[in-house]
Formats: sequence, structure tokens, C-alpha cells
Amino acid sequence: MSKNKTRDQIEDKYKWDLSVLYASDGYWEEDYRKVEKGLPLLIGFKGSLANSRKLEQFMQFYINHSIMRENLYVYANVRFFEDTRNAVYEEMKGRIELLLSKISTETVFIKKELSSLSQDDIDTMIHENSRLAEYRFFLKSYARYNPHILSEETETVLAELEIALGKPDDIFSAFHNNNISFGEFEHKGEIIHLTHAKYAQLLESPDRALRQKAFDHYYQPYRQNIDVLANTYAANVLANIKLAKVRNYPSMLEMAMFPDYAPTTVFSNLIEVAKENIDIISEFNALKQGELGIEALHFYDNYIPLVKDFDKKYSYEEALELVRTALEPLGAEYLRKYDATVRARVIDVFESPGKRSGAFSWGSYASRGLVFLNYTEKFSDVSTFAHEFGHCLHRDCSIENQPYVYYQNPIFLAEIASTFNEALLFDYMSKIAKSVEEKRFFLYHNMKRIEATFYRQAMFANFEKDIHEMAESGKVLIAKTITDIYRKNLEAYLGKGMVIDEQLNYEWARIPHFYNAFYVYKYATSLSAAIALAERVSSGEKGAIEDYLTFLGAGSHKEPLEILKDAGIDLTRKEAYKVTVDKFRKLLKEYKSL
Repeated sequence: MSKNKTRDQIEDKYKWDLSVLYASDGYWEEDYRKVEKGLPLLIGFKGSLANSRKLEQFMQFYINHSIMRENLYVYANVRFFEDTRNAVYEEMKGRIELLLSKISTETVFIKKELSSLSQDDIDTMIHENSRLAEYRFFLKSYARYNPHILSEETETVLAELEIALGKPDDIFSAFHNNNISFGEFEHKGEIIHLTHAKYAQLLESPDRALRQKAFDHYYQPYRQNIDVLANTYAANVLANIKLAKVRNYPSMLEMAMFPDYAPTTVFSNLIEVAKENIDIISEFNALKQGELGIEALHFYDNYIPLVKDFDKKYSYEEALELVRTALEPLGAEYLRKYDATVRARVIDVFESPGKRSGAFSWGSYASRGLVFLNYTEKFSDVSTFAHEFGHCLHRDCSIENQPYVYYQNPIFLAEIASTFNEALLFDYMSKIAKSVEEKRFFLYHNMKRIEATFYRQAMFANFEKDIHEMAESGKVLIAKTITDIYRKNLEAYLGKGMVIDEQLNYEWARIPHFYNAFYVYKYATSLSAAIALAERVSSGEKGAIEDYLTFLGAGSHKEPLEILKDAGIDLTRKEAYKVTVDKFRKLLKEYKSL
């Protein structure tokens, strides 16, 4: 483990080798200049994209230019994330961001011209020039936006207004991350200085009085500033609704789901299945209340582990082996990719001074998937590795199987491969547990995963729907109405046996995802799809492995729901979500039997 080591002191095998992106900063500078010089050439295609010969030339140039600027952007960012104190990479990151913003503003015509092509226009051009056939779905993806694209002047204005329209999120972030003050409180002679991180830590404390005090103090600044936060959120919602109306969408929900080709039934089915099966949450509440030995279960009791962490540490090498073994049901081909990726030095493992916190997987079409970790030997780090590795191989398989225009995995599908890996890992850890307590630990955390990702995100999604529908109907959004709507959702989703304290009414004011409207539901759909896919593979269902591997390589070459249907999952039907509920019931039954 690299604790207290500087980046230079960490062995190379635990650091990613970014030569897969650029061998040196000098090569980055060369490509930067090429992208700069390429912008006038890109603009030179303006007004010609309805010509089949010109369109082919444009696509070839556009793809090469896009691949290069993607590589520039990823390299500058991941270099900066290695050490956020490094001014060289901070400056490079800023330069490429400014250049990309300039390119976006000056190439608005691309979206306008491609979306102006009708389906018949595209078919005719492909008939005239067969080399355009590989871009058919790409072009038709633009064409479907035709009713929602405005004049070039209006699109340019909207592009320039993008920063201003995002300001409610910036305001919230500034308050939530930098300016909020929770104050301090005394507990058993100790002065507690509360922060976001400290609050999350205290909610797992076995001292109930301490948990309650932390809960009370945490929500005070949100309650004290609720009018400001309500107006900030309302500004975001109203901007969403106005933009949806200007772009000719029936509602903000439909505008949010349009890029994923998803009907609103995908959203409504999720909410309905969650509500129809709240009984399992009530049963889970009863279990928690009983095992904690308390008269009433409050939300500040919801995060204390029923089974204490057995303090087992996992070296990085042990994590690699555990995850590999958990993924064995996927067969030899997946394991071959797994081993090759581990050997390729695309994983940055340990924390070091200045390194960005958290974990992610990223990459570019010109290179391959990268994994960024801050590994500290907890089981949660093993799970995080499995998650990010799932993203990594999803990207690599897409690069291997798709051309550039189809390699990006849409957000609607992107969390499935990562969550799939976690599902197999938790099932595996439960099977190899060496004691009843260890088994209970993994079963419990698996249930908490479903509670947090399926039910809680469904509740958040339902709240967003209620808020946007209220605003769309012309009603005014003020702190009281927003808070009342959130309270109704708490009562609908937290189940019987959960006392909903007044402080929790203001929880909506601290959720950053609400500033990215109708995003959170995708966490729940991704978990549902991942569990359904994992159940198919684990049960040995014929064709399940092949279907899943095909899914990993599908990219965005067709509609996301169709890609999932090819893998045996239909999110337009309630059955896909019921698999998650059934999994929860199975886990709870097994836990209670021990």
C-alpha cells in the first residue's frame, strides 16, 4: 500500500502509463495546433452537408478532428488529476476547454444542417454514395431532432447562453461545497465540527445520541437558507421547462428522455414497480429496528451497519484476484480481456498528495479505457475497482467493435456494465464467506445497495416528476410547495416503520443531481438491467454470456433499448424491474434465515 508515499515513490506498476494517449507533452502540443488549424477547415463545410460527396468528406474530416480533440481533452484532464497542484496540466486543461468551447460555438451549423436532413434525404444520399451507409444510424439520429432544432441564430444564442443557464447549478455548488457552515456541537465533552464527510461518518456511529445530534445540525443550514435554495432550484426547473417548450417538446421529461430514444413508460414503470413493492422496504425497516433494538426507526438510524465491518483488509493484488474469480461466470474471453487490461498499466491505483479524490473510468477512442482509483484496502475499494473495471472493459469492447461515431456508450447504458460487475462480486463474496457474520455483512450491504440505488433513486425521480409537472401547470414553486412535495414522496417511499423527522423534509435542498433534471432514474434502470443480466449469467441461462459480451461491444450503433433487448432485457416492461425486487426479497430471506 502506498499510504504517505509521493507519486514518485509509488512503483510504476501501480501507476497508469499515459503513453497510450501521448508519449509526451510535446506530442500533445502538436495535436493541439492541428486541432486549432482544423477548425477553419471544419467551418469550410458549412452549407454543403446536403451534398452526398461533400458529406462523405466532412464525415472523414469531422471524425479525425473529433478523435484528436477527445484525446487532447482526456490527456490534459487525467494528467491534472494525478496532481491537482500541477500548474502545467491545469493550464493545459484550461486551454483545451476553451478551444472546445470555441469549436462548439463556431460549428453550430453541423447540428442545424444534419438535423435538417429528412429520413428520405439520408436514404437518397446513401443511394448516391454507398460509402455513407456506415453513417446511416448516426445521420438518422440527427434527423430525428429536426422538429426540435431552431434557427442557426437561435441555436448560436442558446449555445452562448449555456453557461448562464447552468448558473443555478453553480450557485448551489458554491453554497453546498464551499460556503455552507454546519457549525459545531458538543457531545460527551467533545466539540464536533460537522462537514459533509463527517456527517456521513457519524451516521454510521453506534452512538445513537451522536447520530441524532449530527442529523439535527446537518439540516440546519439548509432550513435556514431554504428560500434561497428554493429559488435557485426553481430557476433551474423553470429554465428546463422553457427550453423544452422552445424546442417543441411536450414536457421536460420527454426532452430529457429523447436522446436515449426512451418512451416515458420506462420512467413510469420504474416508479410504479417501486411503489407497488414498498412492502419489502417496510420489512427491511422492521429488520433494522429489531436488530438495533430501538423502539422506533428514524432516518438517522438507516446507515448504521447491522453487521460490523470485520476489519478485513484486501491488498490490491487480492482485489485483482477476488474480482477476477467473481467474474469467472463470464467465461474465458472476458477473463482474457481482464488479464490483458491489468497487465497494460491503464490503472492508477493508490492515493498520493495532490491526487484528485474518488474513482472513475475514462479514456479516448485513440487509446483505450483508463481506471483511476484511490485504493485504501477496504472492501468498498474492492467493489469500486470492480465497478470502474466494468466501465473500462465496456469502453474497450466498444472501441474494438464499433467505429468512432458509435463507440460512446450512452449514459442510459453506461452504468450497467459497472453495476453488473458489482452484482457478481457481492454474490461471490456471500458464497465464500467464512463465517455467519461475514455472510450477513455481504448480504446486508447487497440489500443496502438495492435500497439506495433502486428505491431511493426512484423516489428522487418521482419528486422531479412532481415538481416539473407542477411548474408546467403554471403553479408557483416556493420553498413550502417544494418541501411539501418532497414530504409526500418520503411518505410514499420510506416504508412503514420509518419515522420521518421534520428535518428530512429539507433533504431535497442538498441533492446536487436535481440540477441535472431526470438523470437519477438512470441509476435505478441501470441497476435493474445489471441485476437481470447478472441473474441470467449466474443461472447458466443458454446464450446469456454471449448476449452480455455482445452488449459490451454494442456502443451506440442502435437505440439503447434495442441494444438491451438484444441482451435479453426489456425496460419497457415491468418485469425487468421486478427482477430487482425479487433479488431484494431473496437476499432478505437468506439474511433472516442465518
